[in-house]
Amino acid sequence: MGANPVFDRWYAAKHVRIVVSPTHELETFGSTLVNYRLISQLDDRPDKVRVREGRLEAHQPRVITPKGFSEIVAEGFGEAARGYLEWLKENEDNLRILQYGYHLKSDNFSEQVLTDSLAAVTERVKEEVARSGDRFSAVLQGVDDPWDIALVELWRHEVDRSAKKNIRELCDSGKLF
Repeated sequence: MGANPVFDRWYAAKHVRIVVSPTHELETFGSTLVNYRLISQLDDRPDKVRVREGRLEAHQPRVITPKGFSEIVAEGFGEAARGYLEWLKENEDNLRILQYGYHLKSDNFSEQVLTDSLAAVTERVKEEVARSGDRFSAVLQGVDDPWDIALVELWRHEVDRSAKKNIRELCDSGKLF
C-alpha cells in the first residue's frame, strides 16, 4: 500500500475487472458461497502473477422496514423536501429495504505466485473454472495490494445483479409485503 490509503482504496476499486461472474444469482432464502479466484500482477514484476482463491459467503438478504419517519422534524428544508418527508411518513408501512451481508471465509483461502503473463494465467484460470461447472465461481483481476477491495467489489456486483430476482421471489412468497 502506498502513502495515501484513501487513494489506494479508490485505485484498487476502479481497477477491478470481473472476468467471470457466477452463472447463478445470490440465493434469496439462504446463504450463498461464491468461490473466487483473484488474479493480480505483482507490483514492478510483469512476469509474476499471484492467484488467490477463497470463498465469499453472502448471507440471506434481510428485509428491513424503516420505522420512525413520523418522529423526524425537518427544520430549514424547502417545500419539496418537506412534502417528500410527509409522503415517507404516510407510506412507511409499505417501504422495504433489502440488506445483504457477507463474510470472507479464510478457512478455504490459498494463494500462489506463478511466473507467466497476466493474460496467460487469466486464460488458464477461466478454463479451469469453466471445466468445474461451479455455478457460483468468479474470476477477477485486480491490484495486488490492497487486493481485498476486489472482493468487496465482487460482493457489490453480485448484490446488484441478484436484487431484482431476490425481490421478486420475496414478493411471490409474501415475505416482502
